[in-house]
Amino acid sequence: MKFGLIPKLMLGLGIGILIGLFGPDWMIRITETGNMLLGNLIKFFIPLIIFAFVAASIAEFSSKAGRLLSFTIGISYLDTVIACALGAVAAYLIIPSFALNTYQAVEAVEIGAPFVVLDIPPIMGIISALVLAIVVGMASSWGEAKVLSAGVIEFRNLVERVIRGFIVPVIPIFIACIFAGLAAKGELFGTMAVFGKMLVLILIMQVIWLVIEYTAAGVISKQNPLTMFKAMLPAYFTAMGTMSSAVTMPISLKQARTVPFINKRIADFVMPLCANVHLSGAAMTLTISAITVSLLTQGSLPAIGLIISFILILGVIEVGAVGVPGGSALAAIGILQSTLGFNEAAIGLMLALFMIQDSFGTATNIAGDGAIAMIVNRFFGKDEEQIEIADETDVVNNLEEVRS
Repeated sequence: MKFGLIPKLMLGLGIGILIGLFGPDWMIRITETGNMLLGNLIKFFIPLIIFAFVAASIAEFSSKAGRLLSFTIGISYLDTVIACALGAVAAYLIIPSFALNTYQAVEAVEIGAPFVVLDIPPIMGIISALVLAIVVGMASSWGEAKVLSAGVIEFRNLVERVIRGFIVPVIPIFIACIFAGLAAKGELFGTMAVFGKMLVLILIMQVIWLVIEYTAAGVISKQNPLTMFKAMLPAYFTAMGTMSSAVTMPISLKQARTVPFINKRIADFVMPLCANVHLSGAAMTLTISAITVSLLTQGSLPAIGLIISFILILGVIEVGAVGVPGGSALAAIGILQSTLGFNEAAIGLMLALFMIQDSFGTATNIAGDGAIAMIVNRFFGKDEEQIEIADETDVVNNLEEVRS
C-alpha cells in the first residue's frame, strides 16, 4: 500500500512526539542527530533550488516576453504580494492573541546533544543565489545563447529530481526529529495549540482571498465572476487531492475553456502559465506561518520592514517554485533564514505547518488562476492579432513537458 505525503507527515509527527515524550536519552540524541544532519542537507540545497528554478523560469519565459506574457506574470506577482500583505495584516492582528492565551513559555529541559556534529555550508548565500539566477536567466534568454539556456533548464530538471527523490521523502523524518526535540524539551503542547488555531486562520484567509480575487476580476472584466468560479470548482478539488498545481493544470485548462466569455486562446495561454507562476494561496500561507513561527521561536513578531522585504522577495521566488508538493515552502526556506533569521527548528515547524495544509494552499492557487484569466481576457481577449499567443504558448507547453 502506497501512502501519500500527508499520511507520512502525520505519522512522522506522531512518532516524533512519542519519542520525545517517552523515549530514552539515547533515542532523543538520535533524533537530535537526525535533526542536525537533515537540516544541514536541506540548507545546502536551498541556494541550488532558488538558482535552478528562478534561472530556468526566466530563461524559458523571457525569450518570448511579449505584452501578454509580461502582463500575466506581472498580474500574478501583484496578486501574490497583495495576498501576502493581507495575510500578514491578519497574522499581526490575530496571532498574538492565540499565543497569549495558549502558549506560555516554560523552562527549557536540557536534552542530550547529537552523537555527531557535521557542518555542511551552502555554496552561496540566498540573495547571491537569487541575483545570480536573475543574471544567468536573462543572459540565457538573449541572442542565441541556446547552450546556456539548455544548461539552466537541464540543471533545473536535475534539482527537481533531487527534490522528488530525496528531499521530499526525508521531510517526514525531519519533522519527526523536530517534534521529538520539542516534546523532550517540554515545548510541544503550547506550540501545537497555537498551530491548530493558526491553521484555521489560514483556511479562513484563503477563502476570503478567493472572494477578493473574483470580486476584483468581476469588476475589472465586467463579467459575472460566479460563472468562472463554478467552472473552476472541479480544478479546486483536484488540486486538493494532488497537492500540485502543475499536475492539476490540464483540469484547470479544460474548465477555463468551458466559460463562454473567456477566449479559448487566452485560456490556453494563461492557465498553464499561472499553474507555474501564480501561487498566492501558498505564499499567503507561508507569510502567516512565518509570522507565527517567529513569535513562537523568537519570542516576538518580526519587524514590519523585515516582513515587507520577505513578501517582495517571496513573490519573485514563488514564480520559480517547483511544481511538487511542498515546493513553495522549500524554495522559501532561504529567505526565512536570511531575512527572518530562522534556525533548523523554526524551519522544521514551517515545513510541518505548510505541508499539512498544502492541499488547501494548492487548491487556492489553482482556483485563483481563473480570476487571473478573467483579467487577462479583459485586456487581450479581443486583441489577438497584436499578440503572438501561439509562440508564447509553446514556451509554456515545453515547460509542462519538462516538468512532467
